[in-house]
Amino acid sequence: MPTRRFKMLDAILFVILLLIGHGCSVKNKFSIINFAHLYNHAEKPLITGLKIFHESDSNSRVYVRYKPSSLHYVLKMGRSYYRADYSISYRLFSSYESAAIVDSSTFKMFDSLYFQNDLSLVYNFPIKTLPDNNYVVEIKFSDSNRGIDSYYSQEINRKDANNSQHFLLVDQQDEVIFEEWVSWKTKFRIITPKTNLTKLFVDYYDDVFPAARTPFSLSHSPVYQLKPKEKYILEINDGITDYLQYGREGFFHFRSDSMTKDGFTIFRFHDDYPEIKESELMPGPMRYITTDPEYAMLAASKEPQTIVEKFWIEVAGNERRGFQLLENYYDLVKDANLFFTSYKEGWKTDRGMIYMIFGAPTEVFKKSEIETWIYGDPQKRTRLHFDFIQNKNPFTTNDFELVRQPDYKNPYFVAVDYLRRYWTTTGNAIFFKAKLLLIIKRLPLLNFLSALLLINRS
Repeated sequence: MPTRRFKMLDAILFVILLLIGHGCSVKNKFSIINFAHLYNHAEKPLITGLKIFHESDSNSRVYVRYKPSSLHYVLKMGRSYYRADYSISYRLFSSYESAAIVDSSTFKMFDSLYFQNDLSLVYNFPIKTLPDNNYVVEIKFSDSNRGIDSYYSQEINRKDANNSQHFLLVDQQDEVIFEEWVSWKTKFRIITPKTNLTKLFVDYYDDVFPAARTPFSLSHSPVYQLKPKEKYILEINDGITDYLQYGREGFFHFRSDSMTKDGFTIFRFHDDYPEIKESELMPGPMRYITTDPEYAMLAASKEPQTIVEKFWIEVAGNERRGFQLLENYYDLVKDANLFFTSYKEGWKTDRGMIYMIFGAPTEVFKKSEIETWIYGDPQKRTRLHFDFIQNKNPFTTNDFELVRQPDYKNPYFVAVDYLRRYWTTTGNAIFFKAKLLLIIKRLPLLNFLSALLLINRS
């Protein structure tokens, strides 16, 4: 009898330990981190750029760009200067879903030189990566004085021997270029550890792509049969090219092997990108918030800036508020370009569209090849979810397609109406109205119309 009891206790203890272990593994899973801060400039992100460069067969170098102005500097007793204390740490995983840490380290730093300075700094460090393996690196940037931790992630592709992470763009000051696009002013060189490589095959494309379809559209995604307008060979010596500068718009796809599509791409959009300052470009992003007749009028106008300004003034009811709404909206366009640029401008992408209409998401979760956005209070049952699936293409890893649903129609139009009438930079009230509509759309028609009228008057 005692033996049976002890066996039972052992079994119970085993189950408890199993549950504890399971709970720990769940907590360590990469995919439960909320990355919403990546798409919210109001939170002053601590990291403004991440870059992976495979500098050898066994080492990858991580470049982290950050602004000291985002750090909290303090003047402590006995010290005559302000100082920021911070750290950068990393954890390496085999995938977003993996709980097993492959490697990790922490780098502690402090600064007193750049107090109240708005320049950008870059910190870099090596990590061990093996060929024919893929990883995900989690970067944690900690501001010790403020007690704030910010998380970032980057996929590391070692299986593809010709992808973008085998090449690094640097400007005339030999500083790393973090963006995938360059301006007409930028002179840059391409660096690779492949010193035996003597040439790169370049395909130039000048295709123009449309804005994203509405989130409730069930029509099939367009299939683009891209053909390069021009092909040429770029010489490379001892792992570095001569300085390049692109004046013409389009994108340039570089391949080290002419028999594969894999490579890396440099995008050259309009002047002033990611901002929109040219008047002829202003009507384009208005597509999401205008009716067909309104947009046709904007697009056909010979004075696009004037008619766009007139549109916002009429929507707002007065000139001062109209110009404020216009400025707010094109700030959204700029942010969408910064966050979501792929083979087309960020505002034209699915994530760019949702960001511009609904604002910054409340929660963002990442898994392998999928990104989920959530709007609304985590404590409430009624929330709005958007799933974006990563498209595989040779030009960029930042191409995600929305899983469209008919149920998005009502919240979309409510959010658009709010943008046109009551919009603020926070984006919080947008979801509030969308959530109301989701709730009341199931009411009888009369009550639904009454509630809708109430929303539009609020």
